[in-house]
Amino acid sequence: MFYKKYINKLTAFLILGMFCVQTQVSAETEVRLIEIYPSDSEAFTQGFELSPDTKNLILATGLYGKSSIGLLDLETGEYSIKANLSEEYFGEGITIVDDFIWQLTWKEGKAFKRDLASFEIVDEQSYQGEGWGIAYDAEADVIWMSDGTSVLQQRNPQDFTKMAELEVTYNGQPVVNLNELEFANDLIYANIWYSDKIIAINPSNGEIEYVYDFGELLQRVDNEIADELVDQKDVLNGIAHIEGNQFYITGKLYPYVLEVELNR
Repeated sequence: MFYKKYINKLTAFLILGMFCVQTQVSAETEVRLIEIYPSDSEAFTQGFELSPDTKNLILATGLYGKSSIGLLDLETGEYSIKANLSEEYFGEGITIVDDFIWQLTWKEGKAFKRDLASFEIVDEQSYQGEGWGIAYDAEADVIWMSDGTSVLQQRNPQDFTKMAELEVTYNGQPVVNLNELEFANDLIYANIWYSDKIIAINPSNGEIEYVYDFGELLQRVDNEIADELVDQKDVLNGIAHIEGNQFYITGKLYPYVLEVELNR
């Protein structure tokens, strides 16, 4: 095993300091580690989603010539590729809507609609600008999409047409580099590119309600695994909701998946 057993019950109590927009965060949140699972350290994770029906953990990767989508086995860490994108596409975020999956591309302006069971492309739609993260709000029946700026786009989940925009702010200041997204608990959870923080956004006004700092927890876990696996890690980039406050968290080229509770 690449980690010690006691880490499986490690709890990180993280008091927030300075946020990325240089505003003081006074709220206290807790990231509680439940379990650590192995993952494919060669997977450049761009999308991460737990199927609500089958409980399959779906992972999508990026990079030109290496972009794919498939299933991750948490027991073995094996990533089974179900479909590859053509070499001209750099895969990005994914989200499940009913019985299909939307998969974004980075600079190519294409969203691919895949059958959830077969992973075959059944439709594709174009959009302007870059595609980074994507999440589905089933109650409102809307998709949220990020493009690396401080603005989230609201899109139709069936035909992917753009419906509205929402600027994400903290204390009135825009928060940029919004990356992978997940909708849960009436909030939009987002990774911030090149940050160990996950933010929880109010979808009605764009204000950040909670910030979860994973820096200390990641350092403790990394201290227990091989140096070469730590050295090749890229950024935190993967949020998959399980239930309640429980999530699977991972990143690009990460050798592990964390099961955590994000408490407040």
